[in-house]
Amino acid sequence: MKCSFYKKYNEEKYTQNYWGIDRSKYKWFSKYVKFKILDRWIDSLKNKDSSLLDAGGGVGNYAFLFKNKFKHVAVLDISKKALDSIPEEDIIKIHDSVINPKIKKYSFDCILLIDVFEHIDSKDLEKMMQNLGKLLKKDGKILIFTSQFGYGTGLIWKRIIGDKNRLKKGEEREGHLNRLTFEEMKFLFKKTGFVIEDFYHYSIIFQQITDFIKDSFAKISLIFRTQNPIDKIRLGQSVKEHIRQKEENFFIKLPLKILSYISYFDIILFGKLLPGESIFLKIRKR
Repeated sequence: MKCSFYKKYNEEKYTQNYWGIDRSKYKWFSKYVKFKILDRWIDSLKNKDSSLLDAGGGVGNYAFLFKNKFKHVAVLDISKKALDSIPEEDIIKIHDSVINPKIKKYSFDCILLIDVFEHIDSKDLEKMMQNLGKLLKKDGKILIFTSQFGYGTGLIWKRIIGDKNRLKKGEEREGHLNRLTFEEMKFLFKKTGFVIEDFYHYSIIFQQITDFIKDSFAKISLIFRTQNPIDKIRLGQSVKEHIRQKEENFFIKLPLKILSYISYFDIILFGKLLPGESIFLKIRKR
């Protein structure tokens, strides 16, 4: 797929504030789980005086969460609108393509690919991994969070009927372009010179429950709002923005924490056993 497609699509989304700045650890519970897993893997890096690249990082939500753990932190994104929105001056902004980055003067100990992999056409994944590998220092790691074609409640029926379209309802409108199986990911990484060092399956049962609570709450909340969000596929977006402004309130913070811990049960109980709708991957070059 041409670079111009990715650029146009992402610029439009950031112009609409479809993906916005979110420095919270919670963001409807799943972000807490992402932070917990990524933080553990980052703490295990050998080089503590190191550099981080948030590849396809948009407005730097994850670069922000981990910037105090690295000497140098950069966000690479194809959207100039997103990069211009990053308020932190100590975050390096790199306007480039994650599939074919032209940068030569940087190399990194850790590369994040968070909610990026599924937005890349399957025909471009091999090229992306090969080029990101060139930016990785010796003993460096790439940390990935993405969707997968596993056995989450939303995918079981697709497997039963043999539906060739693996994407769930609304995901195409959110720019998702692939949903690989765990085996397909392992084959891709092997082909591009990587080894999976660690992984956790996710979004199997408990994250499905918290997502249902989130979506139900968002739908109820919208009844009492005078303005609807731009895209009703993301019903919780405007509600989430409102709650985040009051996150330090005890009566908001407590349920956010409880539901975040419930989401984490997927990792504790099924993380190494059953492929769900999402996956965490820590990979390195062979």
